[in-house]
Amino acid sequence: MSELRQADRETAGSRRGGLSPDVSVIIVNLNTCELLDACLASVERERVTISLEAIVIDNGSSDGSVAMVAEKYPATLLLKNARNQGFARPNNEGLRRAQGRHLLLLNSDTVVRPGAFRTMVEFLDAHPEAGACGPRLIYPDGRLQYSAKGFPTLWTHFCDMTGLDRLFPRTVLFGSGELRSFDYDHAGTADHLMAAAFLVRRETYEKVGPLDERFAIYYNDMDWCYRMVHAGWTIWYVPDAVVEHHLGKTVGAVNKRFTFFTMLYNNVMFFYQKHYGRGAIIVYRLLLAAGFAVRSVAWSIRAALQPSEANRHMRTFAFKSLLFGLAFWRPAKIEEV
Repeated sequence: MSELRQADRETAGSRRGGLSPDVSVIIVNLNTCELLDACLASVERERVTISLEAIVIDNGSSDGSVAMVAEKYPATLLLKNARNQGFARPNNEGLRRAQGRHLLLLNSDTVVRPGAFRTMVEFLDAHPEAGACGPRLIYPDGRLQYSAKGFPTLWTHFCDMTGLDRLFPRTVLFGSGELRSFDYDHAGTADHLMAAAFLVRRETYEKVGPLDERFAIYYNDMDWCYRMVHAGWTIWYVPDAVVEHHLGKTVGAVNKRFTFFTMLYNNVMFFYQKHYGRGAIIVYRLLLAAGFAVRSVAWSIRAALQPSEANRHMRTFAFKSLLFGLAFWRPAKIEEV
């Protein structure tokens, strides 16, 4: 169970004379103390332009994250989990505690550029049809991150496995999954935006509900966006708001050891099963097996000709994906973190 410090309850109760802040910033952390410090420092700077509350949910860190937050950011609500509970469950805990008019999911490996929160809040306030929005995400060196995606379907999966989305990346017919044709220089709608920084209108949250905790780590944000869009809301990309994102710092290291490999594919399949039916995951697995049969050969040759850790990793990933696809009769299995 999460534990909220009494001092934080008192701080929360005294916000601006009891008025709801414009935005509640919800950050889930697991052993990213230095990144979290930089993230919270950037959040604190936003207080000069907008009213906000910050909520940190720690997933059992052992790197001093909890002590750092308590000492340096006493106005932050600090929720402490005894163990890692993934992404959806702790974010839902933060959402339940939040008091803001709008609710922002923010990764601990981000740094908010000045004015980003105010820009997104003002956008939602000016566009009542928008249920959620996200900023321009960039790498620390300024390169753009491709944060807009289309909803996954059997067609987008087919295009991925056959390579059609890479041959014709900017076409609507073949590139609707990765959305390489998306205009990142202007505001526009997308099916799904990366949840590294994702602002949701409270009314939208109350209508569609919280994140589905059966998606412990992956695809919970995709499922959330799917439910928002099918409830009649639009999701907007707002390029004038900018957030730096150290992509992969939160789960990248454990992914290299395939810690969440099976969970990733099971969550993908559960998304298909939930929204498209049981038969869809059979087709998904068969397409996966066909696509990764070719990839297994290709990456084996590459790893032999150009030995490297990266190539060996991709060869292993291809073989594991092939085996996962061959078990096409198995239903989606939801695993605890």
